[in-house]
Amino acid sequence: MLAFLILSSFNRKQAEKNDYQNQFRQEIWLDTVKWQLTKIYSLDSFVQVPGTKAFIHFNTSDGRINGNGGCNSFGGRVTVDGNSLRVDNIFSTKMYCASVQKTEDQFFRQVQQVTGYGIKGNKLLLFAGDILVLEFDAD
Repeated sequence: MLAFLILSSFNRKQAEKNDYQNQFRQEIWLDTVKWQLTKIYSLDSFVQVPGTKAFIHFNTSDGRINGNGGCNSFGGRVTVDGNSLRVDNIFSTKMYCASVQKTEDQFFRQVQQVTGYGIKGNKLLLFAGDILVLEFDAD
């Protein structure tokens, strides 16, 4: 019984350590990659975003994000705590680009709703609550 308790305690501590290391790796990778926008999700569908220059880059140590919506450059503040992620104070240039404006507007709206993230393979998934709203590929 004593051996079982010791082994159980070791396994729990190892799992906590692995969770912490995975979280730390995700935050480092979140910062070190330029994330290319690939999909914008709405209630019951998604829009594929192929070949645009829309991307997001995180600098969590400075609490900043920057990127491009496909036409306009943008920036803002970001707060990351574990897998929680919040974007505030989004600002952007104000050019109008008819070919991508609808997609860019939707992208900016969704970014402001984000409350969490996950990294799966080379994909960054941004969530509003439990709902997937944006998907990116590592560039």
